[in-house]
Amino acid sequence: MRVRKSKGVRHRFTPAMYYWQRTGSHVWCESQLERWEVLWLDYSGQVERLWSQPLALTFGHGTRLSGDSHVPDLLALFADGSLGLFDVRPAERIDEHARVQFDETATICGTLGWRYKVLTGHDNRATANLDCLSASRHDRCRPAPATESRILELAAGGRPRGELCRIVAADCPPLACAWVDNMAWRRLLNLDLAAVFSSETVFTTAASIPGRKAA
Repeated sequence: MRVRKSKGVRHRFTPAMYYWQRTGSHVWCESQLERWEVLWLDYSGQVERLWSQPLALTFGHGTRLSGDSHVPDLLALFADGSLGLFDVRPAERIDEHARVQFDETATICGTLGWRYKVLTGHDNRATANLDCLSASRHDRCRPAPATESRILELAAGGRPRGELCRIVAADCPPLACAWVDNMAWRRLLNLDLAAVFSSETVFTTAASIPGRKAA
């Protein structure tokens, strides 16, 4: 367990390990906001691997923060093989010093050919809904190929989550909930994450599925 604490942070969250399924390892999260951002990065499907507080940057002469150092929150290896750094900070907490620090970090990343982004949070309801979906993100919740094809056919025109589950697994609809949520996590099914998540949530076939039309 890492012991470093960011200066000035008031901890209302016990540091936790987020399970990163692609590597079978864990990502250490220093705050709840960091955990939410790691969740969204996982859902994006664009990041293969994450490291927490991976390195320290020391700003050299000629920069606005000469002699200061900064520890970015996350280092990412993207699916295309590129690297990038992330900092996590709510927008309302980005003061002038933090803005300069992030700008200088972006300059360094540009020199290295790395990506850089400050993650400032997401809609609370969308995050809560995504957290619900994430419970079924593991491979144990993935439906068999024939069942997955059946779900895609049923959702082609849009269908409520509860109805999908009752059709696919009439004897045990809760079992199908894990299947359809797993497919939504993998972006094979679309839903409105900003709306209330329930049995009436409409799932539709994602436009990105090869050979299928968007619902």
